[in-house]
Amino acid sequence: MEEIVKFVNIIKNFPGVLALDNVGFSILKGEIHAIVGENGAGKTTLMNILAGEVHPTSGEIIYKGEHVFISNPHVSRSFGISVVYQELMLCSNLSIAENIFLGREEKNRFSGRPNWRKMIEESKLTLKILGAELDPRVKVGDLSIARQQIVEIAKAISMKADVLIMDEPTSSLTFDETNKLFDNLRKMKKDGTTIIFISHRLEEVFEIADRISVLRDGKYIGTWERNDVEVNDVVRLMVGREISKMFLYEKNIALPSDKIALEVKTLSRSKFFKNVSFKLYRGEILGIYGLQGAGRTELVETVFGLAKASEGEIYIFGEKVDVLNPNEAIKHGLAMVPEDRRRTGILTSLDVKDNIGVVKIPEAVSFGIVLSSKLVDIAEKFINKLNIKVSSVFQMAINLSGGNQQKVIISRWLAINPKILIVDEITRGIDVGAKYEIYRILQNLRKKGISILFVSSELPEILGECDRIIIMCQGEVTGEILREEATEEKVLSLAMRL
Repeated sequence: MEEIVKFVNIIKNFPGVLALDNVGFSILKGEIHAIVGENGAGKTTLMNILAGEVHPTSGEIIYKGEHVFISNPHVSRSFGISVVYQELMLCSNLSIAENIFLGREEKNRFSGRPNWRKMIEESKLTLKILGAELDPRVKVGDLSIARQQIVEIAKAISMKADVLIMDEPTSSLTFDETNKLFDNLRKMKKDGTTIIFISHRLEEVFEIADRISVLRDGKYIGTWERNDVEVNDVVRLMVGREISKMFLYEKNIALPSDKIALEVKTLSRSKFFKNVSFKLYRGEILGIYGLQGAGRTELVETVFGLAKASEGEIYIFGEKVDVLNPNEAIKHGLAMVPEDRRRTGILTSLDVKDNIGVVKIPEAVSFGIVLSSKLVDIAEKFINKLNIKVSSVFQMAINLSGGNQQKVIISRWLAINPKILIVDEITRGIDVGAKYEIYRILQNLRKKGISILFVSSELPEILGECDRIIIMCQGEVTGEILREEATEEKVLSLAMRL
């Protein structure tokens, strides 16, 4: 097979960080080529160079046998390169169809005006291929994160590119949606499309990829045929060490007490969920699992005061409370790491110091002036405690890897000493090494008596990290299972109401 993309000695420097260090390897025409590595390994940076989002400090790209300089995304698209970005790049105020055809609108050949009827019909066809029954006229901002990810994929596929870059494309998709996507990728491969597939879900990499390239700390480690390596080999190559035990749950340490930290009684919120009741005990990790549309995120957002319940009651340590907004939730000892790290978690315009210390600013004010030194002290404490990899507390948070951004968000909330921590998809889009560290953090909090409400769509971590599991389907609780009794079959049966 001939080479379609060749990276030659690619180096990329960001302030204080060497993101890519002399990276060089080839992508073959018509293959599905997976690129794996820990957060911060350089995968996304390398793809951003190919997409024209950033320029290499030095090195070359050879595309279809010619040396090229990809100065911007428009040039990349003109070469036949399309991208599904890890962080969604959609306009929330525009419709699905407007997003799919943004910058390349179909025109009426007589009037020269946008031919919306044709674009809506073509959008419907592309969405149908992905198994999504969505109205192309609906605004993207009204969709869930999972549905927005489908739109992002549809947008890229509709361009009929020669090279399709997919950066964590399945992070919000259900099992069925992932299977439909993979079926389409295989069809595209047969038609000659080259697919570069980036994912932290190694089981997906081994299902879909022909070859696997590994990056570590900005360096190219090597490329292997999928059948020549095992999953454990790839993990070792990614992290540079063996990880013998991923989940760190210890049954005999700090078992949940009988003290109820949080109790929800017959809580409902319009069309999202109804009559939800559960108890969260002190020192317990309570999992909430469900498929797309189950109402998990909407439930915890309501508990934290981000949305108002239509009926029901919330009790915190036995006291009935009205959580009308996040400030009220914080006063009652609640903290929340949200589902969408980029949009509602990390503050992209602030540095690490301010991201961690933002909720502590009132305590850092003296005579109307925020004392930066106090915020530095808070940030440095958690950087050391949670092993956050930064060049300094003044590094911009947007330049951190996904795993380190997540640790910054966790640090922000741990700084207020919460009694109850809500985490929603806390490991989405982060690598196996960063997941291990976050699991360690959560288990240490559990040992200290902090109660954790753990929302996840990844069944292995629900089974591996939680004391009990509540299962939801279409806005209702369909079951509750103790850790010792939980199996994938039981949980999925309840999640699908079988």
